[in-house]
Amino acid sequence: MPSRRSQLTDTKSLGLGDAEVAGRRALRVVGEGIFLTYVLPAAGSVVIGRATDADVRVDDPSISRGHARLHIGDPLRIEDLGSANGTRVGGHLLERGELAEVWPGDVVDLGSIMVIPQSGAPARRRRRLWGHGYFEGRLEEECERAQGTRRRFGIVRVHVDGAPSQQLLLTSVAALLGPADVAALYAPGEYELLVTDDGRTEEVARQLVSTLGAEGAVARVAAARYPEHGRSPEELIAHACSELRGGVEVGPLGSTPIVRDPSMDRVHRLVERVAKGSISVLILGETGVGKEVIAETVHRRSPRADAPFVAIDCGSLGEALLESELFGHEKGAFTGAAQSKRGLLEMAQGGTAFLDEIGELSLGLQAKLLRVLEQKEARRVGAVKPYSLDVRFVAATHRDLESDVTLGRFRRDLFFRLNGVSILIPPLRERPSEIEPLAHRFAAEVSAQLRRDRPPKLSSDVLALMLRYAWPGNIRELRNTIERAVLLCTGDAITLEELPVEKMTSTLMPSAGLEAAGVVSPASVPGEGGAEKLQDELDAVERRRVLEILAQCGGNRTRAARMLGMARGTLLARLERYGIASLRPRKRSRSPREGG
Repeated sequence: MPSRRSQLTDTKSLGLGDAEVAGRRALRVVGEGIFLTYVLPAAGSVVIGRATDADVRVDDPSISRGHARLHIGDPLRIEDLGSANGTRVGGHLLERGELAEVWPGDVVDLGSIMVIPQSGAPARRRRRLWGHGYFEGRLEEECERAQGTRRRFGIVRVHVDGAPSQQLLLTSVAALLGPADVAALYAPGEYELLVTDDGRTEEVARQLVSTLGAEGAVARVAAARYPEHGRSPEELIAHACSELRGGVEVGPLGSTPIVRDPSMDRVHRLVERVAKGSISVLILGETGVGKEVIAETVHRRSPRADAPFVAIDCGSLGEALLESELFGHEKGAFTGAAQSKRGLLEMAQGGTAFLDEIGELSLGLQAKLLRVLEQKEARRVGAVKPYSLDVRFVAATHRDLESDVTLGRFRRDLFFRLNGVSILIPPLRERPSEIEPLAHRFAAEVSAQLRRDRPPKLSSDVLALMLRYAWPGNIRELRNTIERAVLLCTGDAITLEELPVEKMTSTLMPSAGLEAAGVVSPASVPGEGGAEKLQDELDAVERRRVLEILAQCGGNRTRAARMLGMARGTLLARLERYGIASLRPRKRSRSPREGG
């Protein structure tokens, strides 16, 4: 029997002869260690599943024996057969027996596996340049998929100088990206790539610079990999943007915190008190709320301020590598250890060790870290004697550690050791009075990096929308949004056209919440337009955008929803609200040689 690797990289023709295979459409199946290509018949249907008699057999535990049925036609249609882990098209979870249209290049999620229909003429396949909304949606899907597996992926940010940059980039990436990868426009002259196989991320970046350079274009590229550089779309995008600017982040870690909200004022008063001692601190809060800023503030206001502050991301490295990074190693301790190396804890001697995402630490490393805290000494990998350690520990996590303790995922004794004092940072949506000053700071910093004479202002309708938006990615998402808005803005003020209105209007906070927090939206101030005018303007912008994308997709609502970065159900609700729910995709015939 062939090995799993060879078995899952075959091209199969579903019983067709060689003459029949030429020009046929195909189905790509992509997963961890899986890359299958099935040539599809001209008519009928094929069953995708784990059963040995399935037409498209995928040997993966997330796939049901009879997972889905692909109906051959123009367009193709996918049907869920009552699978355990679901079938998703454009983010929409299909009900059992529900049919959804799919076109060449569309990604269908079956459990943790992706299937992508392909046209019959790969030589003429065109690479589509998607919008940033679609890119963020796909990136979020990849992050969610990777959380349940050990799969890794990466993104690449590209800046290209020169007028023909867009066509040149499309030509260059066509040969570099795989069928499940995505190329998108971030801003004028700025592009972003999703590389679903992390092993190719750096190679894609290098080859892209070389290819574009050979064509006379000047390109700068930067990469971010999951999970090393982040576990959320906001973290990955922020890292790639920072690297593209030479490692300078908007809103640097050492900048003076903006404190306008009473809840954050309480946080900083608590920080002032606990910073003076040596007790361990546990910082809790959602991803992107600024936990590292608080950790660094604890260090700067402590007696250890002149000693090192060392940040350690516990979720970015495997157990073996993280142990070596934490504690150091001796020469010859393992293959590749050509010389001795100090660990991060040893480098923090006399100062503060910040253990970010401590909840991701394995149980084995939790036990070793507990011994370090109890005995105040550590031992390098391969060493016989330990070294004494004088380090203050500050840890942070977005997880519910008390629940993890109950479930046996986190050691109770380590939790109590780290939780000398806990500091809970409220999410940005609960401190709306800080949104405007943060946005102004980010706009000023991005403008300075771009050498703009002055930063653009925030129009009243933009500010009103920002105050109503829930900001699930918190400060990091606000920073990314403002940076892109400044890149897109050609006037003196950022308008709704420069914001991801479709995404932001789908997650609005009730006005009552703002009023309770003592924040008055500019749109609700008499004489400045009113909330009704703002909503009309938002609706007009969004309606125009939805109609444009629908037209590009020939009325196909599933594909339009994916391009807009929203679920299909959300799009249908928008169509009904705008009085165009009766719009139906126009019938069209596609040449089997048309690219995806």
